[in-house]
Amino acid sequence: MSHKTLIKYSFIVSNDPSFGNQKGSVFIEGDRITHVIPEHDTSLLEKLSQQADDVIDAENDILIPGMVNSHYHSYTNVLKGTVNNLPLELWTLYTVAYGHALEDEDVTLSVLLGCIEMMKAGVTSCLDHFPHIGKSEPALSAYEESGMRVAFAPMMHDVPDEEFFDLYVPGSLRNRSKGSNPTEMKSLYRSLLSNWHNQDGRIEIQLGPNAPQRCSPEMLAICKELRESEGLRVHTHLLETKAQRLKGDMAFDGGIIGYLDRAGLIDERLSVAHAIWLDHSEIEILQERGVSVVHNPASNLLLGSGVAPIPSFIKDDVALGTDGSNCGSNQHLFEAMRLTALIHRVNQPYSSWLDSEAVFRMGTTSGATVLGKETELGRIAEGDLADVVLLDGKTSLLSPLNDAVSQLVHQENGQSVKSVMVNGKWTVKEGKLLTINEKKVLRKVRERREGMMNRCRKSLVRVDQLRPYFEQAISNYNFH
Repeated sequence: MSHKTLIKYSFIVSNDPSFGNQKGSVFIEGDRITHVIPEHDTSLLEKLSQQADDVIDAENDILIPGMVNSHYHSYTNVLKGTVNNLPLELWTLYTVAYGHALEDEDVTLSVLLGCIEMMKAGVTSCLDHFPHIGKSEPALSAYEESGMRVAFAPMMHDVPDEEFFDLYVPGSLRNRSKGSNPTEMKSLYRSLLSNWHNQDGRIEIQLGPNAPQRCSPEMLAICKELRESEGLRVHTHLLETKAQRLKGDMAFDGGIIGYLDRAGLIDERLSVAHAIWLDHSEIEILQERGVSVVHNPASNLLLGSGVAPIPSFIKDDVALGTDGSNCGSNQHLFEAMRLTALIHRVNQPYSSWLDSEAVFRMGTTSGATVLGKETELGRIAEGDLADVVLLDGKTSLLSPLNDAVSQLVHQENGQSVKSVMVNGKWTVKEGKLLTINEKKVLRKVRERREGMMNRCRKSLVRVDQLRPYFEQAISNYNFH
């Protein structure tokens, strides 16, 4: 028999036009929401109260759909503070060097650390664009333990940046490894699909080209082949910096968008992170094809990459991401929502400003689309998956509750989150994690820090020597 949970008397922000935002109750059977009950329907509420295994009195609480972090790199959670004052092309050199120090246990802990931070702040799902493909198994095992929902997208990458930018690099410093070749990536994906895809109703595999210019035509062909044969979605970085824009226009007919289009990957099954340096015609192509754009406001600012033209997109096609802990600020969707609402007001007529409701949908329903679950996530609606978040409506940020959505976007920072349910199971209850031993994870992360930093010293020496060659070339694109 499916477990039955009744959440009574909360103020519900539903994202469902047929219900709206009002006080009511929600009945959950197994992993699905089966009833959303208006406050006035007391007879149905009484009937369901008798059927429920658990009854949660949520008077003075706010119930919202679980939020979706639609672009995220889990490995960076143990690299906070390591490199946050460089533009992307230089930052990449260092994050790769630090990443070489990660062992299986570090990857496991980094995944769990991110799940702790996200779930305690009301994020129930994430898309993990994962570069350390040889450590996919420990990462996925950690997600399985966490109870969180994940779309796991191992990175496909066989063209290093120095090759794309035609940089002169001395032979002693040149990157000898281009990453896995297309045949190896195909084999890896087949294995992950067999072992993990649709695991426990929470884990799915997506295809993850690092970026179009970092993939050979052969790699993109494998991506398309797997997409067609397995019915998978595709997630990639796209035109994050001015340097990528200018060099891409020189390297490819039709630029990077043209290159991706010739690979046959621009359609409704594609989501793209950043999309800062697009021209108007390229924006139209993405919108006409139903591509989802994932806005990462914090990392775009921290890396100095630019401000994405979000007001130019159809709002429901834009989701939100937090990117990495060493190139953003934290893994809170509340901060991503607030930044999105604010930065796109600068030098814009107020008639074009994003309203709170549109921004809230970016963190919920649009994220569900990125996961391919737009008909069953991101709302509190009958038949949808039971990914929900309870917030304490008595905190200083939500008191008094004048406009729930506006206050969630502009004031809330995660401190009001009380309880979190994913796939019908509580992962956080009254502020306490039920699926992860938080104290143990934090203790192990601290204990392993010194060894991790010692292991990356040699790689960091090489990067310090390599950096001037990148600085000289990249500055010609980004700053002139």
